Amino acid sequence: MSNKSLFYRIRRRGQVAAYRLLGPEAVSKIYFRHELGYRLDLENPKTFNEKLQWLKLYYWPQDENAIRCADKYAVRSYIGSVGRPELLNELIGVWDRAKDIDWDALPEKFALKCNHGCGYNLICADKSKYDRGRVIRQFDKWMHEDFGEFNAEPHYDSIQKKIVCERFLEGEVINYNIYVFNGKVVFFSVAGGLGDGVGEHLTYYNADGTPAFFKNRNYPVRPGRLSDLLPQMRETAEYLSKGFPMVRVDLFDVGGRLMLSELTFTPGGGLIPFDSYEADKWLGDRLDISREMELINSKRSGRTGAAE
Repeated sequence: MSNKSLFYRIRRRGQVAAYRLLGPEAVSKIYFRHELGYRLDLENPKTFNEKLQWLKLYYWPQDENAIRCADKYAVRSYIGSVGRPELLNELIGVWDRAKDIDWDALPEKFALKCNHGCGYNLICADKSKYDRGRVIRQFDKWMHEDFGEFNAEPHYDSIQKKIVCERFLEGEVINYNIYVFNGKVVFFSVAGGLGDGVGEHLTYYNADGTPAFFKNRNYPVRPGRLSDLLPQMRETAEYLSKGFPMVRVDLFDVGGRLMLSELTFTPGGGLIPFDSYEADKWLGDRLDISREMELINSKRSGRTGAAE
């Protein structure tokens, strides 16, 4: 085991222990100060990351549709229910346990993933190169993890865990992460190489496709030609965002076909390292969560009144 992977495992165990001991609000404040360098204000959130944290802790765990759409399997039925089934990749199979996967019945190429978190993926371009037992053991491990405990994202706790297999996407696949605030696209990002340590880059754009003035501190910027599907992507993202104060709609351009990747309600766990506090604040000014805060506060007051 490499030092990097050992450190990763130790860190994950520490995150789980902290979550269980201190609770989601306390650990969120610790992570926030450590990662972003300023104190998390949950009483009067101003920056984009602060508002993400507030939604993450208090609103999304009570929003059944957000929980449903954060579920990488249940989101399929939601997309169908709002009349956009053409955005879905072909479903090959779904299982409750890793040992139930019929490896022999899988095609030579496929995408295998858990539905209850981020990073639980196997993109298989050649089944013969993978050891069946090792893959099953890896998915069995992932299925026993509570993803919500890592970055204090409690809405993941309500997801019924499943393993999903979808069709392998051939050719060039470009992922557009589109941030929608109060029903309108505000900005989007295009990235490449994330996680592989080679050629990593992430570039933010304004809704109209012009380069944004801000960047992510962790990645170099690499502007490039944008998809001809961008107008359709904006329309689709705004359509799918209905009913949510904020959602990141992740869409693929697969050789000129628009396809849904996922809906993300806590991008970066609410710890996106923008290149300045001013950029974080500028984005926060464009996200209005006053209605959601009033709703949650009224529920708290109701509970308090009932208790008294």
